[in-house]
Amino acid sequence: MKWVHTEFLYSLPVLWLLAWGLWRLGEVRRRQRLKVFTGVAASWADSGQVPRLKRLDAWLWLLVASALMLSLARPLLFQSDDRSELQGTPYLVALDASRSMLAADVKPSRYSAATNALDRFLQASKADRVGLITFSGIGYLNAPLTFDTVSLRTILGYVNPNALVDPGSSIASALDRAARFFTSNHIPQRTLIVISDGEELDGQAVALARKLFRDQKIHVHTVGVGTQSGARIPGARGGGVTNSVGQEVVTRLDENNLRRIANAAGGRYYALGTQGEGLRRLREEVLRPLAQEAARNDLANYREVYFVPLAVAALAWLARLVLGADRVVRPRALSSILSTGSR
Repeated sequence: MKWVHTEFLYSLPVLWLLAWGLWRLGEVRRRQRLKVFTGVAASWADSGQVPRLKRLDAWLWLLVASALMLSLARPLLFQSDDRSELQGTPYLVALDASRSMLAADVKPSRYSAATNALDRFLQASKADRVGLITFSGIGYLNAPLTFDTVSLRTILGYVNPNALVDPGSSIASALDRAARFFTSNHIPQRTLIVISDGEELDGQAVALARKLFRDQKIHVHTVGVGTQSGARIPGARGGGVTNSVGQEVVTRLDENNLRRIANAAGGRYYALGTQGEGLRRLREEVLRPLAQEAARNDLANYREVYFVPLAVAALAWLARLVLGADRVVRPRALSSILSTGSR
């Protein structure tokens, strides 16, 4: 249930207090006038109306006024239909395309496992608006938010970590690129999904994620690709990547770093899994509730029900007319009236 004009709801207690005050004032003034006219507080000049019916009539008056106020507040009822069920949510996916993603500790490689799982994930998306960022040393916006997940899946097929000229792995650059996109496009729901092995050279991602969450309400969820045992990074001309002393570099999944990034930005961490089950869990536990929240915030998914309190007001008014509290009087014997007047 949603109310469009909540000011009428807030005024209901004022209405009830005002009605009670007017009723009390009317009773006091009635007794005062009766005393001035008859010389006693209660006498033969009493109207003879039934007190119980008078109280019921007053309650019906209050019900009419309250129901009219509720109708003016314009109540809306959420309706679950095809449109609301297909309500999606906007989010960006940041895919790590650094050379460490070419490690083969996940078959056939980290990058292939991530893109295959992401392809199936996008294929199952019904109404989400998805954007794509790829990053290594620098983050690139490959596609803004779009419903065209087929195009996104096509773009994934053209991204090649071997062809990127900027070395390194900077999750912070992906966070910064996502923040600039959310800000410039005024996106209210700001969700970023980072798919990475967690390795980064600058070590600034956690601090930046915390700052973006605090200042811009950007939620970052991370998906880890790789294993703890790790594997060597294949070189561009065969063999493996070596360090300054000629030793082959072994890359390992840094789950702790990915968890810290997610925790700093109000998000969650998921392991990708062998069949992309981490992305499926993320959809069920994060994206689906966001879509339901977006559907409930869209007034197009609600129907007007103002006529319900309006019908209650009409029925209460008809009940007053049928009750006729001002027409019903208690039968009183003439002797009791004379005896009351003689006192």
